[in-house]
Amino acid sequence: MSTEGSGETPSSGPSLPGAPEQTYLFPKAKGHSRSISHGGTPMLAGAPAPRPLKSALRGHQRAFSQGQIGDGRAGSGAQGHSRTGSRTDFILPPGHRADAPAAPRTGSVRAHSRQASRSDSIYTLRRTSVVSPWRRTLFWLMRRQAPQVDARHIAVVPNHLVPEKTPPKEHPNGQRCNNKIRTTKYTLLSFLPKNLFEQFHRVANVYFIFIVLLNWVPALNAFGKEIAMCPVVFVLTVTAIKDLFEDRRRHLSDKRINNSYCRVYKVNVDRYVRVKWRDVRVGDLVHLSNNEAVPADMVLLHTSNPLGICYLDTCNLDGETNLKQRMLPPGFLEMHLTFRPSKFKSTVEVERPSTKINRFTGTISHPNKERVQLNSDHLLLRECTLKNTDFVEGIVVYAGHETKAMLNNGGPRYKCSKLEKKMNTDVIWCILVLLFLCCTGAVGCKIFLDNYYSLPNFPYFIITTNSPAYEGLIIFWTYIIVLQVMIPVSLYVTIEMTKLLQVYHIHQDVEMYDPMTNTRIQCRALNITEELGQINYLFSDKTGTLTENKMLFRRCAVAGVDYDHPPGPPAEPSLDLPPIVTPVTHISPNSRMLQHLLDNNGNEHTQKVREFMLILAVCNTVVVSQPHVDAMHMSGSSPGDLEPARSNGTARSTDKYARLTESRSTTPSPPPSTTSPLRFKLARLPFVRGDDSASEPSTSADQQTVRFEAESPDELALAEAALAYGYELRSRAPNEVEVGVRGELARLRVLRVQQFDATRKCMSVALRDPQGQVVLYVKGADSTVLSALTPARSGSAEAAALERTRALLTEYSRAGLRTLVMAKRVMNSAQWEEWLASHQRASEMGEGREKRIRESLARLESALTLIGATGVEDRLQEDVPRTVRALLDAGIIVWVLTGDKPETAINIAYSAALFSQRDRLLYLMSRDKDQAESTIKAYLSAPLGPGGRALVVDGRTLTYILDRRSGLVAPFLTLARRCSAVLCCRATPLQKAYIVKAVKEELGVTTLAIGDGANDVSMIQTADVGVGLSGQEGRQAVMASDFALSRFKFVERLLLVHGHWCYDRLARMILYFFLKNATFVFLVFWYQLYCGFSSAVMVDQLHMMTYNLIFTAFPPLVIGAYDRVAPAALLSERPGLYSASRRGLAYQAHSYWLVLAESLYISVVIFFTAVGAYWDSTVDLWAFGICNMTGCLVIMLAYVAIETRSWTVIHAIALLGSLGAFFVGTLIYNSVPFSILGMPMAYHVIHHAIADPVYWLVVVVATVASLAPRLAYHAVRNSWRPNVLGRAVLARRRGRARLPYAAHYHCDTASAEAHVYRSTDEEGLQKTAADVAAIT
Repeated sequence: MSTEGSGETPSSGPSLPGAPEQTYLFPKAKGHSRSISHGGTPMLAGAPAPRPLKSALRGHQRAFSQGQIGDGRAGSGAQGHSRTGSRTDFILPPGHRADAPAAPRTGSVRAHSRQASRSDSIYTLRRTSVVSPWRRTLFWLMRRQAPQVDARHIAVVPNHLVPEKTPPKEHPNGQRCNNKIRTTKYTLLSFLPKNLFEQFHRVANVYFIFIVLLNWVPALNAFGKEIAMCPVVFVLTVTAIKDLFEDRRRHLSDKRINNSYCRVYKVNVDRYVRVKWRDVRVGDLVHLSNNEAVPADMVLLHTSNPLGICYLDTCNLDGETNLKQRMLPPGFLEMHLTFRPSKFKSTVEVERPSTKINRFTGTISHPNKERVQLNSDHLLLRECTLKNTDFVEGIVVYAGHETKAMLNNGGPRYKCSKLEKKMNTDVIWCILVLLFLCCTGAVGCKIFLDNYYSLPNFPYFIITTNSPAYEGLIIFWTYIIVLQVMIPVSLYVTIEMTKLLQVYHIHQDVEMYDPMTNTRIQCRALNITEELGQINYLFSDKTGTLTENKMLFRRCAVAGVDYDHPPGPPAEPSLDLPPIVTPVTHISPNSRMLQHLLDNNGNEHTQKVREFMLILAVCNTVVVSQPHVDAMHMSGSSPGDLEPARSNGTARSTDKYARLTESRSTTPSPPPSTTSPLRFKLARLPFVRGDDSASEPSTSADQQTVRFEAESPDELALAEAALAYGYELRSRAPNEVEVGVRGELARLRVLRVQQFDATRKCMSVALRDPQGQVVLYVKGADSTVLSALTPARSGSAEAAALERTRALLTEYSRAGLRTLVMAKRVMNSAQWEEWLASHQRASEMGEGREKRIRESLARLESALTLIGATGVEDRLQEDVPRTVRALLDAGIIVWVLTGDKPETAINIAYSAALFSQRDRLLYLMSRDKDQAESTIKAYLSAPLGPGGRALVVDGRTLTYILDRRSGLVAPFLTLARRCSAVLCCRATPLQKAYIVKAVKEELGVTTLAIGDGANDVSMIQTADVGVGLSGQEGRQAVMASDFALSRFKFVERLLLVHGHWCYDRLARMILYFFLKNATFVFLVFWYQLYCGFSSAVMVDQLHMMTYNLIFTAFPPLVIGAYDRVAPAALLSERPGLYSASRRGLAYQAHSYWLVLAESLYISVVIFFTAVGAYWDSTVDLWAFGICNMTGCLVIMLAYVAIETRSWTVIHAIALLGSLGAFFVGTLIYNSVPFSILGMPMAYHVIHHAIADPVYWLVVVVATVASLAPRLAYHAVRNSWRPNVLGRAVLARRRGRARLPYAAHYHCDTASAEAHVYRSTDEEGLQKTAADVAAIT
């Protein structure tokens, strides 16, 4: 059986009706083309240049992970790579037909043209010489020719043909990478220099290194050289320890994988022996059993399947749960029974390592000069798992970091939140304030010295004799050192530690644990937790995200006759041929359809019902999984030679099998996510081999679990439906399927299978019937199959059946069912052979190959005869309506982007409470650009009217809207903002991502995208926050996301509770950092008024260094990790409270200046209270300083106590511990009767100070006077006009009735009604205009 994938779409898209040919492009830029998620801007070639998106910057641009890049028709000379999209990336909506062929590309493209598969990494290897530039320069200097490297192919020689002790330099494979992987950033030797180099990329760290170096200048020696290094050394050390622990986790993971075991052929013992993965080398022959993971990229040479095939589960690699079929290279099937590893003496030539998972080329050169071509069907990829195959053998061609899995293993992405951007801006303001203070001090010093410079002798208290101008310059740099506390050196490391704690608590939240899947939330991005609290727009996929993606067969239509399938008793099994399948999910057969199926009158309708069931059973990729046995003597080892092998380290945690002896192992397959829990009774069948010992498992049980494994849940549901009517799929081979048909066993010869792809939206299988004719069965979307039907004569029975089927499809869609259409075509042998020959010619390499293949498949799948249609139910996930209502109540705009039909999507939108019955639906479904523009303008000019509005857009209209020449993006977004929800149907992955990008950049809002499939990856990566659901479509969305959930309902708690907490905590923590640092700096600066601006300080140097690092280090951490602005239950009950964090009220543009003013006031109160208390006294300088230091510290800790919203033991320990550490540490330090590290001695300063009542009086008076305005502010605000959050918390504390806040729904059992906004809160107070605008 030959399979045909969809291929890749060309760079030029087909023309739209009534519009010129269009191609999605990114702006011309030097270098690579880049994805929208990395700054690229899609546009249409030849378009006039309207206002570009904000990220349309010059420089490198990359394609979407699932996007496409093409060249314009008019000779674009873009430099760099040109990528075309994969089958899922086409911009036009599904089912769109082109009226004119696309023009060939005329632009010259430098470098090579690349096709990006759906799972390709955006980080790719250039296929150029591997000789590095420095080596080429060295060879040039030595006047020697640089070694030439073949940029296309690498020769792999089997290692058993090379003497065992051959040196690596002489070994044919000696220069290739070994199989040991290392994903760590550091080694034992490189940790210190590399970590320091990375940390010095931060401007703050470089600044403080500069401060330390300044302090070593003799003229600027403000502090002791050693003590001045403490802050930066502390920060660098803490960051290095954190990085070390993170790298250690990666090291342990690498160690576990490298120490996994596999079997490698050794010529000295002439058998396979167990070796560790890290010891596998390129050229080794490896033996794998069922359920074992592939240790390296291997070319398949031998398989236990007599048909020369094996199956791989690639979920760990590309996230897809369907089984991939791999086959032996040409010529190796004939050696199935005679293959021995010692006899394999051929050389394998392969292309250079590449990230293209679905593309591979190479050749096998036999000793007789015969060459066999290789492609991706012959390659087993690392991290895949062998399934449904006893054993396979292959030769390693890529190992370690050259494997496609490792080349596609990208690290975590760094994202910068809005709060962090605001903070960076305020840090710049801190620098400017610092420079202002330094300039003021320098000018003050010059003015002060000018008064004495003209005197013949300087006063005794002025020790310098330099000019005032020179002294002012020196003082300026000295102030930079003295006032360095203004720049929060520990702020960044504190933020990192805080976010780690936030992520830890989110990860440990039991409320977001799913016991059914035994999974909890995964936080893959550690630096955007606060962004969860500022989401304005949420973009969601439908299938698998809002729905379960677990399909149930509910309705079908055959020849226009509708058959319903409500829950009921299961079907009676046939007694003639007992079924080997006992389904757990019962499907009750329709009695009328069952009667039509059993009729023997031979009428046309009965024949169509039978063909309909046959299509359900065979036109799919369902595989019957059975227990497998690996007899090692078949692969060159005698039984019993090998010891039992433990399962390798890459097996999933759900694999509960235990591997038996290597000479004889029975390993049932672990269930994948799309597995149907069916139990097969192992009956003795004619097609089973006679080797009883090989076919029966070594267990005493009479039954074994055998499973259906399918490409999608839809196919699984259809296979179970056919099973309920007695059409039982029993086995599948490349050229044959075996089906039990109502008690009879039938073997059907398969000629060819055309795999499903997103461009054609259908799949087909060609069978040979007993009469010699070829029957093509087609299954696909209605937009594709119905348009390929043979035109029916008006008034005929076929025309009537077609109209009834169309009506039933609409009815199914409105009921929320997923629809598919079945059809067939009968061809004679001559027609089939003619098409097959033409298709082989179209498949030849050359320009336009993919286009020729699509046209050839379109010719085959035409002139069809309608058989029937199906409607499969995809149920909503648990609590989806409640979650959507909560998100809408929180003021979050929800968009649903799906590839389903509008009717199905609208029904789901109503069921999910996205739309209400009172909403007026606005449809944007246009056939051309002019109609789309006129429709948008009409909706914008129409009055709003009563009730809400919801917008429905289809994929074709999105094509015109996203056309950069149309200028419809801004009007479309204006219309969308006037609607309560937006539903985009028939949207492609590229359209999804571009919509997210347009909303994010044009409206300047924070976006979140959530999906569960590979087609959602681009959307997830484009949004500010990406959430992946570990659903039925694999884990590719999870691997590309920032946060991973198991159920959609957990989004509510993630945003409304944890998002609100994280934003509020971090915002208040940052502002507190600025407050305490600025207050301390102003204290030191006020003293300059009394010391002639000499840069002298009254605070001990040790206290100045430890103020940030020790005494005030833990309270900010407690605020950022443990303080709760409101209880979790309250935030969940009243989603409208989320608007406070969504609008960023805790940290606004003016917040920094308010904090600066408050710090200025506090510093004035502290300093001048101490000055007044000690005026005209003999107080010591250090005693005066310790008084100011104590007052500042007590006030800062009391400030935290006032701002704390929820007290815990951790808060008390942090505050009391900080205060106690100050007094205990100072008492110990002041008890030392000698100087430490060259600092001025402060012997018994604190002892004398605390014995003076004035000291305590100053501390108490300064504390009360400093915090009185803030206490008064809180009292007035909470009493007279509390904010929304404050009222909610007070109402909860008073035990009043808790009413829903903001928008609320009146729900009944039928449907959810429209939400109505209340202009007053639950207290009856009128809301402010800002609050009303935030919700409405």
